[in-house]
Amino acid sequence: MLWAVPKLKMEIPGNYRAWENSKRKFWLPHRQTLGNSAPSAEHRYMRYISDKWKWLAVAALFAFCVAPTFISYKPYQLGWDDAEYLQKAILVSRAFWSLNLHGLSVAMVSHKPPIMTLMGLPWGPLSSWEAAGKCFISLVAAISLLVALCLYLLQRLGVKPLFLLIAGVCVFASLGPFPAGATQHWNATAFFADSLFAWTTLAALLLIPYEARIVCASTTGAVLRGLLWAAILSLGMMTKLSFLYFAVFIVPALFFIRLRRVGVRGALVALLALVCGSAPAVFYLTRWGQPAWFHARASSFGRVADFYGQTTFHALGTYLRESPGFALSLALMASALLYVIIKRRKVLLGPAFLAILIVVGFCMVVFASPNKDIRFTFPAVVGLPILIALLLSNHEDPVPTRSAAPAAVLVFCGLVLAGVPTRHRAQKEIISRCDAVLAQAARCGARRILIATDNPWLNKP
Repeated sequence: MLWAVPKLKMEIPGNYRAWENSKRKFWLPHRQTLGNSAPSAEHRYMRYISDKWKWLAVAALFAFCVAPTFISYKPYQLGWDDAEYLQKAILVSRAFWSLNLHGLSVAMVSHKPPIMTLMGLPWGPLSSWEAAGKCFISLVAAISLLVALCLYLLQRLGVKPLFLLIAGVCVFASLGPFPAGATQHWNATAFFADSLFAWTTLAALLLIPYEARIVCASTTGAVLRGLLWAAILSLGMMTKLSFLYFAVFIVPALFFIRLRRVGVRGALVALLALVCGSAPAVFYLTRWGQPAWFHARASSFGRVADFYGQTTFHALGTYLRESPGFALSLALMASALLYVIIKRRKVLLGPAFLAILIVVGFCMVVFASPNKDIRFTFPAVVGLPILIALLLSNHEDPVPTRSAAPAAVLVFCGLVLAGVPTRHRAQKEIISRCDAVLAQAARCGARRILIATDNPWLNKP
């Protein structure tokens, strides 16, 4: 019978077997070809090349999604805040490059943190309002650096490319240029600190899952981690004082995570590096930050906040009316969180969910204030979709540094190049009109000039 026929032993030529193995390696580069043996050097190289090009493509698409949320080429009129920022940037650049320490301190001290006044330093002493347009490039470069840092941290944390791109689409839908003339897009792309603050906040929040996932037990690594914390947290405090809310939760979380992962010595070394690295920002805010503290309190729950008072439903209704894409982002985020609660409850105990809770708490504080300007919620608009994408990824394999770093560099360089034309965005006719008013007052011999403003400290007899 057929099944009784003995099996024939066939000898396969060596050259045919080598050709068959090479064919399998070409079509299946990520699988082992010889049983359970370790992948060969050729295997590892092919996988590295594949992952590298994949993440370069994902990074380019992600940058394409988020770039219109802080880069715009449409001309716009300068307002109160951005005109003041540019004026002080001119004064700070002149004082810095002339080594005038007194003039530097006078120009930097204001009722707002000084980060926006430092945007002119890379360009030497600014001589005019036209030259001050270079500050727009500096702002784009600063935000681009934070976007690249966030992308690098997300890759190292193992975010799935599809979820990352969906998060980028959500950010674009909320802050993008559609519909035309939307207020939130104007706020996000103007010479304001809100977009910079949003991406700084996201970078700080990503430090929590990064510290829990990527362990570095050496002393040098602890020092570098502490300095990274200090750089991001100091930037946040020098951008907006409301970042203090995030710092209160992020610093203890980082310390206790590191204490649990690497022990007391590594945690204390990182904390010491954080304290030393944050010393300049702490000294500035302690020595010259009193006007900024007063203004922050008045703008949040004081007299200035009461001037802008509106209900929560009115603020949300205005935002949804001007940005229909924000409704899409809310729907996607709600669906994702509902899926996590039903299907993946274990991830609710992870560090990514802790970062989400911190952002949600910040939104509650914003809507509890009488001043519910929607640009104050930019940290949530930018951060929540990306943090939820990380939560859904559920501890995928981290992307190696040699693949993550080129993608981050590509994003940074591409966004900076895209931001160069923003130098000529600002229309300075309002400045010219102010100069004309002052010249007319000087010709008429006016002794007093009445200035109308919402700042209570300037409305004094």
